[in-house]
Amino acid sequence: MIKVALDAMGGDYAPEAVVEGAIQAAKAAQGKYIIVLTGPEDVVKAQISNFGYSGDGLEIVHAPDLVAMDDSPTAVLKTKSKSGLVTCVALQKSGQVQASISAGNSGAMMAACLMILGRIGSIPRPAIACDVPSFGKKITLLDCGANVDEKAPTLVHFGICGSIYSETMLGRVNPKVGLLNMGEEEKKGTEVLQEAHQLLKQAPLNFIGNVEGRDIMKGEVDVIVTPGYTGNVILKLMEGFYEYHLRMFGKIDSPEGKQFHHDWDYANFGAAMLLGLNGTGLITHGRADARVIKNGLDLAFRLADSKVSEKIAAKLSQVA
Repeated sequence: MIKVALDAMGGDYAPEAVVEGAIQAAKAAQGKYIIVLTGPEDVVKAQISNFGYSGDGLEIVHAPDLVAMDDSPTAVLKTKSKSGLVTCVALQKSGQVQASISAGNSGAMMAACLMILGRIGSIPRPAIACDVPSFGKKITLLDCGANVDEKAPTLVHFGICGSIYSETMLGRVNPKVGLLNMGEEEKKGTEVLQEAHQLLKQAPLNFIGNVEGRDIMKGEVDVIVTPGYTGNVILKLMEGFYEYHLRMFGKIDSPEGKQFHHDWDYANFGAAMLLGLNGTGLITHGRADARVIKNGLDLAFRLADSKVSEKIAAKLSQVA
């Protein structure tokens, strides 16, 4: 039985929204997996009671320390080892759960996953991977902000991570991988991007070359690799565009309009994935409501059940 550990105290609307989302996920799962809520036991129990849930899809692990959004990641690891955030990752390390997810301090969650679970092979740090809308399908963008100064070999690792995820979770056959750049030519961009281009051509994946920002929406590629600084800017720009669109036009009541809102509303996808970890770690939005939590838990279960981390490790072993 797969178990997913959830930081009950993470996020702007915790613990109420987190527990509500966990209950929704437990009901929808119908026994496929168990959700382990980590946080102050009395607080979590009270929230479960408030929602009138008495099913057996939830467990609680007492974790009394609280992590603030502005706590430094290092301080959290050193002084708040009994927090819900750290505990949900530690449970995975000890084999008691198979995935960990938090809507709390993203830097602390990233650090906890990296330091406790470790990384796969020679990859220096995991990447934040997000599914983003493109014409006719979702595509995978990484890194979305875990790093800011990746070297060329690291970008190759990210391409492999994204390719395995796309193939396993999105059903893409031989996923097309592109490198985000300021032009299609091999000699465009920084020295790091030029080197990455050459390395990606030799990597065990379907590299189609450089892609530009305008290509993100065309649906002609499955995975886009980019340094975390650029990826995060793109991700936030897309979030801002969706909010702008809602203000200007509201929700459009047509088949095309409904599809647009489904594709662009991040709440429908739940969480961002940390690919390259020796395990399954996810970070969800600090403003996560119950629907986001529910969808994030479902994604965490599917990642663990599909053994994406193990498949990435096997593929990365082919790269020096």
